[in-house]
Amino acid sequence: MNGKIIGIVHSGITVKSLEASIPFYRDILGLELVKREPPRDSRAEKLGVPGARLQIAVFNIPNSDGSLELIEYLNPPAPNEYGATVNSLGCVHIAFQVDDIASIMERMIAAGVKFTCNEYEHITDGPLAGWKWIYFKDPDGTNMELIEVTNQFQ
Repeated sequence: MNGKIIGIVHSGITVKSLEASIPFYRDILGLELVKREPPRDSRAEKLGVPGARLQIAVFNIPNSDGSLELIEYLNPPAPNEYGATVNSLGCVHIAFQVDDIASIMERMIAAGVKFTCNEYEHITDGPLAGWKWIYFKDPDGTNMELIEVTNQFQ
């Protein structure tokens, strides 16, 4: 079959402020900031946002060919103040694989990160037995997830 999806290049998240979000993704989540573009006006038509002026920061995701773009719209302002609940239509989340969910949660809590509950879910049966996961929010309320994966189901 011609014309098939062959991989993922990047995911993008609209943020309120790169100044606030870059330290979260770099210092708390440990992603590598590889590029920060200056503000641009030239993408408004392609994005379908009239009058758009935006700037982008790009992060490498460890052990992945994909990257993460943070996009700050300088104009027009965002129509909402905080991210959507996970059951909102069109809502997405990004799941980061970790090697020790308990220690990462402890470090993130000490840094002020809010998790959706106080302890992670530990799957005890089925093909994902042994996996551990929990949701949290970035500074703008975007849904994120940590997953500690066993060798099963990989």
